[in-house]
Amino acid sequence: MKFGLLYEMETPRPWHERSEFNTYWEALAQIELADRIGMDYVWEVEHHFLEEYSHSPAPEVFYGAVSQRTKNIRIAHGVRLLPFNFNHPIKVAEQAAVLDILSNGRMELGTGRSTTAQELDGFGVDYDRTRAEVREALEIIVKAWTDEILEFDGKLMKIPPRRVVPKPIQKPHPPMWMACTAPESYEMAGDRGLGVLSFNFNWEQVQKSLELYRKACTTRSDLIPKVPNENFAAVAVCNVCENKEDEAIGLEGARWFFKNLAHLFEPLMAKNQLYSYEYLRNVFALDQNPADATDAQLRDHDMIVVGNPDYVNRKLERFQKAGVNQVIFFKQAGRIPHQSIMRSLKLIGQHVLPYFNPHRVVAGDELSLAAAGR
Repeated sequence: MKFGLLYEMETPRPWHERSEFNTYWEALAQIELADRIGMDYVWEVEHHFLEEYSHSPAPEVFYGAVSQRTKNIRIAHGVRLLPFNFNHPIKVAEQAAVLDILSNGRMELGTGRSTTAQELDGFGVDYDRTRAEVREALEIIVKAWTDEILEFDGKLMKIPPRRVVPKPIQKPHPPMWMACTAPESYEMAGDRGLGVLSFNFNWEQVQKSLELYRKACTTRSDLIPKVPNENFAAVAVCNVCENKEDEAIGLEGARWFFKNLAHLFEPLMAKNQLYSYEYLRNVFALDQNPADATDAQLRDHDMIVVGNPDYVNRKLERFQKAGVNQVIFFKQAGRIPHQSIMRSLKLIGQHVLPYFNPHRVVAGDELSLAAAGR
């Protein structure tokens, strides 16, 4: 089982003139450490207008810096927004290809359509067209990467013959993923040959969705990439710690994250589009407002992994037994301090990665992979 980090670039109030500066530079330091200890992936979102929750509108820029400060960690978009008003698919393909070159073939492309009214309305996106636009964008991106001359005649977009340069290093092209929350999205990802980025925080639903995905992979009818990606990644809020103080910090970060994530969906629920309160209650696996959840409820939550290394490993074993290919740790949650995150990463390197991947070897207080395969 592989492990990754997820970054929203959360920047809670109160703000000062260096708030966003600190968020970005601390993330770089964390990712550099994650690379040294042998973490497999780093994922960064693309979001717009989501103050406090996500100050990450330009992941392609941030990843340019990451590519030059790391050696092995896979640099993955989680996700680029593909409705046309957000990003033209040719630009997505070009930027991803440049990143693949700069990272020496470590780029992976996660894609999605956005799930907030703030973003969809802010960019004038037609809700009813999002899935169709994403479908065409995916096909255009693959063709831009692999066809000598790109030409596309779709229902929504038409592109005259053009040579798209540069091409990515990875052949036939980098792995592709799809963000999933609703049950039908998992089946769609399997049918299209895309890896799953599961942003559902209800463990029972995650397991059912994994079964749906695996079945869809065996009956595929709409393959988009040249080579299918059949990996399933699940997100968990994580803080590995050795004392009660860091445990309390991790639980408060999880509470902040869940509360603010639920808040983002309220405008769409008010419009009765895409989400309902019952739907979101099931997604979070909480019967009450996340802000009102007790520490005990958060500690026992299946997708919140906060505690000492032995406790964390036992909790993560259920992901492995269920067949999850990658657990993506969300660590920069709310007001969790940088030093707490760095301590957690070192503990992950010392205790979690070698527990699930015995071929990794410890080097001092860091952890690196054995020569084979890296």
